[in-house]
Amino acid sequence: MKIVSFGDSFIYGSELEDNTDGSRAWPGLIANQLGCEYQTLANPGCGNESIAMQIMHYFSANTTQDTLAVINWTWTQRWDFYVKDHETWITLGPTCVPEKLAHLVDKIQGQRLVDFYNDYANSSLLWNKFRTLQTVANVQQYLNNKGISSIQTYTDQHMFDTQWHAPDYIKELQDIVRPAMSTWDGLTYLEWCDKQNFYKTDTLHPLEQAHEAAANFWIETYRQKLNAKN
Repeated sequence: MKIVSFGDSFIYGSELEDNTDGSRAWPGLIANQLGCEYQTLANPGCGNESIAMQIMHYFSANTTQDTLAVINWTWTQRWDFYVKDHETWITLGPTCVPEKLAHLVDKIQGQRLVDFYNDYANSSLLWNKFRTLQTVANVQQYLNNKGISSIQTYTDQHMFDTQWHAPDYIKELQDIVRPAMSTWDGLTYLEWCDKQNFYKTDTLHPLEQAHEAAANFWIETYRQKLNAKN
């Protein structure tokens, strides 16, 4: 049996000590307790399109048998763009500045990308929600078509907000996506950590205490999902 996780820094376990392979985050701790193999494709700082690519990349070349996919969807305002000149994907978000892109593009192009994100891509919560929900819905269909067992959580409550920027097509997508989502007693991971008074770093990363508690929170759910695959 194997657990494979997908997402960003929260499910990778950024800023945990001795966590070079992501195994110190809660899915890895659970895998160790259950005697399962573990692998993460999580990429700190990525957007939801990147998470979709992680999932399809992994399962295009690996078995779906006896495998549990653990997915934590990230902030709706993160956007993934393909930079043709450099043949690479980059993620832009609210904290992105040209200096963060310096290893990929020159300063002028970095500024253009950041300006485009600020002026257009992140100018509308409606756009963020529609794009994110479409991405998640596509992945959920992919998982269903391939018979892949998954546990999916999410970071951003905006994904399911129905009060603001929620026309009928947004609500339709929310209704499609929501049934496959799990929560931390109705909360996101960060909200749950706040409720438990777990320490977070300046960059919002929960540390060892939180990940150990999260492993205890989910272990029986993971066990049941894996047993159902047999």
